[in-house]
Amino acid sequence: MALKDSLYFSLKDKKGVFKLEILRYKVFWFGLALKIALSFLFAGQFLKEAFIPFVTYFFQSGFSNPYEYFYNAGAADAFPYPPFMLYFLGFLGGFAANLTPFLIRIPLLLADVGILLVLSRLLRGKAVKLLKYYWLSPVLIYITYIHGQLDVVPIAFLLASSYLLFKKKNVYSALILGLGIATKTNLVLVIPFYILYIWKNNNEKKLAKLAVPALITLLVFFLLNLPYIDSESYLKMVYANREQPKVWNASFSMMGALNYYIIPSVYLILLATATRFKRISKDLFLIFIGFSFSVLLIFIPPQPGWYFWILPFFVYFAIRENKFSFLPILILQFAFFVYFALTPDSDYFYVFLFSESTFTLYGFFEENQWISPDVLASLALTFLQTCLLLNVYWIYKWGIKKNLEKKIKNKPFLVGIGGDSGVGKSTLTELLTNLFGAHNMTIIRGDDMHRWERGHDKWEEITHLSPKANHLHEDIRHLKALKDGKKVLRRFYDHGTGKFKEPSKVYPNKITVFEGLHPFYISAKRNLFDLKIFVEPEENLRLHWKISRDIVKRDYTKEKVLYQLKLREEDSTKYIRSQAPFADVKIAFYSVEDIDDIGNGKVLELALRIELETNIDTSNLLYNLHEYQTLQIVHDYGVSNQVLDIKGTISSSDIKEEMERFIGDYDEFTEDAVFEKDLNGFLQLFLIYCIVFKAQNNS
Repeated sequence: MALKDSLYFSLKDKKGVFKLEILRYKVFWFGLALKIALSFLFAGQFLKEAFIPFVTYFFQSGFSNPYEYFYNAGAADAFPYPPFMLYFLGFLGGFAANLTPFLIRIPLLLADVGILLVLSRLLRGKAVKLLKYYWLSPVLIYITYIHGQLDVVPIAFLLASSYLLFKKKNVYSALILGLGIATKTNLVLVIPFYILYIWKNNNEKKLAKLAVPALITLLVFFLLNLPYIDSESYLKMVYANREQPKVWNASFSMMGALNYYIIPSVYLILLATATRFKRISKDLFLIFIGFSFSVLLIFIPPQPGWYFWILPFFVYFAIRENKFSFLPILILQFAFFVYFALTPDSDYFYVFLFSESTFTLYGFFEENQWISPDVLASLALTFLQTCLLLNVYWIYKWGIKKNLEKKIKNKPFLVGIGGDSGVGKSTLTELLTNLFGAHNMTIIRGDDMHRWERGHDKWEEITHLSPKANHLHEDIRHLKALKDGKKVLRRFYDHGTGKFKEPSKVYPNKITVFEGLHPFYISAKRNLFDLKIFVEPEENLRLHWKISRDIVKRDYTKEKVLYQLKLREEDSTKYIRSQAPFADVKIAFYSVEDIDDIGNGKVLELALRIELETNIDTSNLLYNLHEYQTLQIVHDYGVSNQVLDIKGTISSSDIKEEMERFIGDYDEFTEDAVFEKDLNGFLQLFLIYCIVFKAQNNS
């Protein structure tokens, strides 16, 4: 077995999903071989004359202070990076980089692969595009493996930290972020977005969840800087280098000696935009980070390595947003090469290690005087910055502006599940919980709004199916608040004791489910739901379930259950079943076999009938499911609805595979999904299809 196959098949996660899917593709190995070959053949001036001598001196001198040595030698720009960049490069091959530039590229290559792995986890199923547009990006290859800049390292730490943040491993995320800032300090630009992400995506103990990671990041950065903190040469080389004052150059004069600084202003506007979101999805988080770095590149004539700060994020967005073309990013990379070919210090013709040429296009035009080289360079810079601005604008239009109203990602998506007692509403809620995970869901139940506790005299007069027995308008107030991203104080009904518990705080979430008897009875209430589901199994099956459940769980006799059902029949017809026409989806299980002895607890073979509005386009889903011979689906259209009749079996792995075909950029909400099989599995697949459809079309 080839090395790449053995690596691939030995690296699975606990669910059996291959973590290193990219290793299956020849284009990965081609890119790897290309980058290694280029590392032996090319090195820019900074790499040859500054970075490599700096790192090798550190080791050969017995770990003497290299910042002081090079600063006193007049090389103040030799290594404008904090010490962890020095350690990272040196201990992973750079200690012998004077032998060949490839050795100092080993840690850079590891960082590059690390970025690819993180992006592949964030963009599951998009390996081909990722390899094509990130791994083989000509600009990113030039920056690291030809010109020889080090910017791949901090971006690798940043993306690894972001991934851990999305996984709610805030402590590890903070640790990695501290290491990243200790490789390049302009990573501090992302800290406010980390704060906003944690603040917006947590409901309780926000300060505590912020304080611990903040202290860890600060402590890691401080400890790594500690050996040189009292070195004046270190502080000047790293924190007062010639690039940093350029932040203040983009300004215009106001009122005499006062200046208006454009970069801080735009950055603050970006932060203010981020605060508008009730929640910040991982997509928005990464887009905002890319934009924060773009602010620097737009208003400061860039260095080549700076483009490593934005291109991975632009590529991520372009892959994530299917409607966004890659053409603007490709043109931006073309503009990059044009501009850096015309700068006075362009190294295109002598970056090759075995070349002695000193030719530059700038010098050529200056010598021949056909056209001013400064004019050409300025035009090229104008072209480059315009392309960058257009990319930022298009990503804003498709990524941020569109996401402001995007359900699930940044606004709570409200699901209403209605139906009579014992029809399977809680089972349906459980199926959704298995899909999205409890951490992504808030579940509230209509029984909490009963007017009286069990045993109250009023229950002798009124059934719990009657609107008079419930605080229905209180539900409306709570649902409105939750949909607006606000918490509510809500009491809870304990079915075990029949008593009300003390009110407690309920927070909104990405998916908020209301499960109860009257979700669609009042128009003001039903209009709040993004998806309305009514559960109404075949009547004999409902009786069978209801009687079987109450005999086992509530110690009722069959006669008592039937007597209670008879008392409630009128209210059920009048107040509960009358809501069915208002639902987007009506779910009805029915028994394939006759039920001879209702309520005996026997497990029956079931089939499923689904009625839904014609606005929901099911064609893509049903087309793919027809290939499964064990699952029979009959699809037909009525006068004002469409009907599905489902029988048979399907595996949970097939359900998962089908879900991944259409889930698109909502996959972050199903990362830990537990898929059922057969009809319940089909219901999961169908419901998430409807939710995604509604979220995309009703935003």
